[in-house]
Amino acid sequence: MPIEDRDLPQGQSLTSRGGTNMNPGWRMSRARSPSKPLPATYKAQPCTYKSPASSVVDRVLLTANETDQFLVKVMVRQCRRPEVGDKFASRHGQKGVCGAIVPQEDMPFSDMGMCPDVIMNPHGFPSRMTVGKIIELVAGKSGVCAGRQAYGTAFGEINGSADRAGEASSTLLKYGFSYVGKDMLYSGISGEPLQVYIFMGPVFYQKLKHMVMDKMHARARGPRAQLTRQPTEG
Repeated sequence: MPIEDRDLPQGQSLTSRGGTNMNPGWRMSRARSPSKPLPATYKAQPCTYKSPASSVVDRVLLTANETDQFLVKVMVRQCRRPEVGDKFASRHGQKGVCGAIVPQEDMPFSDMGMCPDVIMNPHGFPSRMTVGKIIELVAGKSGVCAGRQAYGTAFGEINGSADRAGEASSTLLKYGFSYVGKDMLYSGISGEPLQVYIFMGPVFYQKLKHMVMDKMHARARGPRAQLTRQPTEG
């Protein structure tokens, strides 16, 4: 039986108890005479951990199913580093897949020495119209300069407590930044300044559960579709 918060390598047995009832008349005898049913005999069917990456046992649940058979549920967790193909999203529905992981010395940098953590294609703004992300960037950048936490939700507009774009831009101007939040960056490869200004600032990003490690699958032989000659579904 696995123990919580213990390492779980590949091939280790998760459960050794339980299994399939080998007495077919056990259920019928239990329905006829519940007080004296036939003894139930079980065949052991151990379940092993098959993932190539080791995990940690997070939670173990001991219960029974509809037919009163012993049931063990094991929840495992992993600490994964971001890789190419993993899915990320901001708090405004701007989801996307990581396309490249670049060394920090090759990333663009500002005159203050700051490098961006995530580079997003700006073509995702006009069609999706996620203006809240732009306000979050400008208000968060002004909040970092002023040393306070910005309030960028739409629920403070009536009371006037929410940060507005104009006030945040004025704060940026007071601390020596551009009014619209754009910075001048230099190429990390050549060291020359980029030909355009970059809209850069703090934005909260979250990692989604759609990771390439769980979706990657390949096989050399097996059934194929006759039309496309590709492997069949499933």
